[in-house]
Amino acid sequence: MVEYRMAAPNERDEYIDLANFAFRLDFETLMPKAYEKSVDSSAMHMVAADEKGRLRAQVAVFPEPMTVCDYTLRACYLGTVSVHPRARGEGHMKVLMNMWLEKLRDTHDMVVLYGQRQRYEYFGFTLGGVKFKYFVGEANVRHALRQVSDTGISFCPLFEVEGAEAFAHSMNTSRLAYVERSTQQLPLIFNTLHQNALGVLDKGKLIGYVIVNEAGDEMSELAMKNTDDISRTIKAYMGYSKAERISIYTPEYDIPLNTMLGSMAEDYVIETSDMYHILDFANVLKAYLTLKHKTTGIIQGEFSAVMDGQPITARVDASGVTVERSAKQDAVVLTKQQAQALLLTQHSRYMAVPAPAGWFPLPIFWYKIDKY
Repeated sequence: MVEYRMAAPNERDEYIDLANFAFRLDFETLMPKAYEKSVDSSAMHMVAADEKGRLRAQVAVFPEPMTVCDYTLRACYLGTVSVHPRARGEGHMKVLMNMWLEKLRDTHDMVVLYGQRQRYEYFGFTLGGVKFKYFVGEANVRHALRQVSDTGISFCPLFEVEGAEAFAHSMNTSRLAYVERSTQQLPLIFNTLHQNALGVLDKGKLIGYVIVNEAGDEMSELAMKNTDDISRTIKAYMGYSKAERISIYTPEYDIPLNTMLGSMAEDYVIETSDMYHILDFANVLKAYLTLKHKTTGIIQGEFSAVMDGQPITARVDASGVTVERSAKQDAVVLTKQQAQALLLTQHSRYMAVPAPAGWFPLPIFWYKIDKY
């Protein structure tokens, strides 16, 4: 008889061992914000235990409240989906996923994960969001930034700088959209997925930070207190890293960063950011339409629909964005997958839905260190 329940604190080694065995990874170093020895993450893990108490499978949910234009979204990131090789095919993942989604239904607005598309579509997730990826090479810097002076710019491990935690926390919360990051946990958070956090200093003073991969040729986050220092930092980093070419990820709504990179990068692509399961369409629509309205801009108009049984009417006018939990009599009726495809994907333009041009996809984006 298999028991499905929350993990106990004394099972820490067992659920980490299961994850390590299933993925052939070291989760304590891969995800220290959840699995470092000082962290009790048992309340995040729902497990399947056999009659001997051995863990056969698990699914974990990492709480990640998100602020978008002063609206708080109750978001969480689902991960560590692990099944012991001897228990595969027994249906444990399906049970645990459905139990978690039922548990989150009335308490969260959105669940996020990264995984194989079709596997998680069965559970109501849609691959979407918007992530820009720029490619910057040595020639781009030499020509496009030739007049930019990077004199005085240097790099060092971020948390070796006095006051780095408070600085990084302030930089995060100054964004129009951000996942809450505990100040006390920042050194662990910034090491998620083997990322390295470097402080950017100007004549010894901390002016920003960059987060890069182990090879140093991929920048997943660039945060500068003064936007005028973005180009100086990129020029200096190219010399510091010795990389012939780096890739830089940005959210669509970071106007200063996209403006600068768009003026000098060799090329760019627009990618999906994650998979999303929207539980409260009105809250998600209100937050991200407002973000889009305040940044890239959207035309005025109205859209009414019943999304997965939830009636919604959204309006954009001179005063801003409003979303009502009601729908017009002639409102389009969409299933969950149809509604999420409309809101989250580039394919919304091909759907026969009377939505104002350019409203969708919503600019939902997750920084790499906020993933789980």
